[in-house]
Amino acid sequence: MIKKITTKKAAEKALSKEKIDGFLTITETNGDYKATYTTRETAGQEIMTQLTQSLTGVKVGLKAAEYGLDQEKLSAIISAVPVKNHLKSNDQFTNSQKDAMSAAILVLTLIIFIFVISYANIVAAEIATEKGTRIMEVILSSVSATTHLLAKLTAIILMLLTQIGFYVVIGAVAMITMQKTEIVQQIFNQMQVFPVSYLILNLLFIFFGLLLYIVLSAMIGSLVPNVETVAQFIYPLTIVSIIGYWGSIVASNIPDNILIVIGSYIPLFSPMMMLARMDMLAVSMSSILISLALLIVSVALAFLLTFRLYKSNVLLYSNEGLIKTWKKSLAYAKKNNQ
Repeated sequence: MIKKITTKKAAEKALSKEKIDGFLTITETNGDYKATYTTRETAGQEIMTQLTQSLTGVKVGLKAAEYGLDQEKLSAIISAVPVKNHLKSNDQFTNSQKDAMSAAILVLTLIIFIFVISYANIVAAEIATEKGTRIMEVILSSVSATTHLLAKLTAIILMLLTQIGFYVVIGAVAMITMQKTEIVQQIFNQMQVFPVSYLILNLLFIFFGLLLYIVLSAMIGSLVPNVETVAQFIYPLTIVSIIGYWGSIVASNIPDNILIVIGSYIPLFSPMMMLARMDMLAVSMSSILISLALLIVSVALAFLLTFRLYKSNVLLYSNEGLIKTWKKSLAYAKKNNQ
């Protein structure tokens, strides 16, 4: 707490200069207390709950000193103090926009999780099938490993876009058919207030997040000796995606949790965690762009590493598990590049 700040005007000035995280304004009218917590970014549910509980405790003490402890006055003492969050920001959303953001978090993170799980297995299984039948040796005698990998990834991405496009068309047809229903009208209203800038950022996080998982799946698939062991090798990546998905659910309720904040900058988690924090207005635009930049750089590095290892990986047949096979792959790649 900064003792020099004694007025609301001074607190607003300190908040605008980012010297404080927020300030609490308490008003009293005929014994009825209300409070407003002013911040630049959305306060997490945990903070708002703590403020409500603390202020309610103070109110109980004041009322207890003022009244006797009979049943009627006790009910007035224990009534909760309502606290609303006022955003001191140019990016402040209306209630309808916040509703749209909450719905977007649930839908978009679920889409990412489902596509990660399904396409990670598809990519790994596709490469493992070719490798298990030893046809890969014939293919690489005709085309380079880089060309083969690019062709396969392009086909997978086009299939992904086709599937998404199919769902979009089906959804559009369904909404047009039922456009007079109350639910569809609410969806249309929310879509109209959804900020375009955040929509673009959501799409970028989804695209690069899926691309990162697809590239890593291709690299893992090239390590798999046969299609029967795909699930064993892809399991760690599946666990990572599950952590990211559940982290996004936590982020929608406690966006300022330290583990969620750290996870929102880790490329394997950021497509879901940062997306949730962003849509809750719990993070600045500079932080969003930093997280997105880290994700893009990670995709580029994953491409480079996969291209470097792919040729030796698809000709490597080992049943010693992911870790030992990975070490062998690095050793072969280093030997071939010397």
